[in-house]
Amino acid sequence: MEQRITGSTVLLGLFGSPVKHSVSPMMHNLSFEALGLDYAYLAFEVGSGEVPQAIAALKAFRMRGANVTMPCKTAVVPLMDRLTPAAQMVGAVNTIINDEGVLTGHITDGEGYLRSLREEGFEISGKKVVLLGAGGAATAICAQAALDGAAQITVFNRNEERARNMVS
Repeated sequence: MEQRITGSTVLLGLFGSPVKHSVSPMMHNLSFEALGLDYAYLAFEVGSGEVPQAIAALKAFRMRGANVTMPCKTAVVPLMDRLTPAAQMVGAVNTIINDEGVLTGHITDGEGYLRSLREEGFEISGKKVVLLGAGGAATAICAQAALDGAAQITVFNRNEERARNMVS
């Protein structure tokens, strides 16, 4: 059996609840192994009331970072040292990067989606955007589209008030 965990293994994780069903540890650890990285990724059951302790542990254990899922995405925001413009607009974080004790909160859904469009040769700048839905991922896409220079963003949602709140 290969010894993959060493004294210098860098820890990363997933904060949220429930997370026992998550395939993120398997996916990330297989990727680290394939890339020859001395990292380990674990899932940590963290409720919204436990977020301050989880962030303190992230710093104390010098974790490189964490992914954040419900119900912690908004609770971590005030505990960040920095927020990306999109995370600041959305008021939520799904990825924390720890740079020697300085925590930066990111919301990566919009960035990832728009990057996939760019990779296919489609630029959002100056274009009209239509979003169907006003959930978390749509909100992140809306924020990133605005940051990337979309000319107009229209949101259709079953709950009109939620759609209006998303674009205001």
